[in-house]
Amino acid sequence: MNLPKKDIKKYILVGLLVFLVLITLVTPYYGSTDIGDYGDVAKYFAGDYSAKIRSSHSYMYGILHSFLVGISDSFIFFKITSLIFLGLIVYSVYIISGKRKETLLMMMFLPIVWYIAPWISPIQISSLFLLWSYYFMKKYQTTEKISNLIYSGSLIGFGWVFWDTTIYFGAILGITFLYNKKVNHAFAFVIGIFFGLIPRLIADQIMFNFAFFTTVKTFIAGFVSIFAKGIYAGSQYVPNTFMTYMLVLLAFPIGFWMLYKKKYWGKYKKDLIFLGLSVLLILTNPQIRYVLAIAPIIIILIAENIEIRESKIQKIVSFIVLAVFVLPYILQIGATVNNSIYGVEISVIARNPTSFSIGTISPSQIIVKDINDISKEYPNQNFVVGNDPDDYQTIAHFYWGKEVKELVSIQDYELYISNKSVIFERKFEPVPNVAERRQFWIEGGLKKNTNDKTDYENITLAIGLGEPIKLDGFKIIKKYDYLYLSGRDSDK
Repeated sequence: MNLPKKDIKKYILVGLLVFLVLITLVTPYYGSTDIGDYGDVAKYFAGDYSAKIRSSHSYMYGILHSFLVGISDSFIFFKITSLIFLGLIVYSVYIISGKRKETLLMMMFLPIVWYIAPWISPIQISSLFLLWSYYFMKKYQTTEKISNLIYSGSLIGFGWVFWDTTIYFGAILGITFLYNKKVNHAFAFVIGIFFGLIPRLIADQIMFNFAFFTTVKTFIAGFVSIFAKGIYAGSQYVPNTFMTYMLVLLAFPIGFWMLYKKKYWGKYKKDLIFLGLSVLLILTNPQIRYVLAIAPIIIILIAENIEIRESKIQKIVSFIVLAVFVLPYILQIGATVNNSIYGVEISVIARNPTSFSIGTISPSQIIVKDINDISKEYPNQNFVVGNDPDDYQTIAHFYWGKEVKELVSIQDYELYISNKSVIFERKFEPVPNVAERRQFWIEGGLKKNTNDKTDYENITLAIGLGEPIKLDGFKIIKKYDYLYLSGRDSDK
């Protein structure tokens, strides 16, 4: 029995959808970049986090999931909402493209959709807002109605509430489409952005007594990351390789590059300038996940052109790239790759392919067993964790029990012992070469929270990840499978 072509496409679409959902929910991988900035915030507000938060990003995505994390005692709802947001993106592309059914299949074959699905990340929801912001900007281009600009700007603001990089894409969108328009039109777009940002401003004012706290903190963190490779001066910085850039470029639909042909330029000039500048922005910090921000817009443009849409090369390449991106997630079902605590994805493997290995037990599972054993033997205790400043996050991220009072960063403990509070500081002070009477300087930095209520003086136990903790006055009590427990000498 020969099925009609449209029925075959339906079966393929349903099959892809089911497979995507299964892989996303079954793989233990949740992402390996910034997941603590969102997942741990959710745990904290759910009352399940035995430590202080250390986030360089907006708290809003974590807060959004806090109730779901609290009722499940797991991060599984992050995956479910990721699938929901991706589904809304796919459906939005279908609607915006004029209900072209081809877009459904094109989106389901998009490698970035499969890549980002298991991640704890706000990129999914913010990309949805960016897509509709682009839609209203296009409507403004046709109608010149300021209301469409306000809608477009507000959606950028809503995206910015969850993911700070949205504002950079929003700025490129606004400049590209409004550079030759009246100033008051650009002002309306900006007003819309700040209107959309209001929920974050209110939350920051309540939590930090400064409405722009996380916005300023994230900007400064990005600045320090670019010019100093982070506050630890690049000690944890992993340089990008040629393969990193190649994987990012492969994540784009191959038909995207065909849009830059002369015959399409006149039709999509502003769109292509916006997308081209966005690609350059992504390549300044090449990470595959960023591609989701503009990939749906690319699919809309491709869907309008039969020549590109029907390209067999595009379909074949998309399937191959998709398979490569998903393979690490499949390998980690019931196994561990590269003995990584958080798991790995394709770009991590590409950075160092010679270290590729497959094991049976994940280090995260061993850490959970160890900390559960320690907490039962030493209940309701504060533990210093090291030797890296953020090692405490690793244990706090995986630990769901109630027996640990607090996991304390070795960095905070050492600051207390030395009676210091400053973690990082920089001073900019240009010295004039002429007889200028005045000289200015700008300085800033990070310090321990002044409102820190941890009882450092009475901490007597410490945990080391993979090695004994290196603190004066502490000696090993017991070695567990992965963690080392140490105690402070009574005379110290």
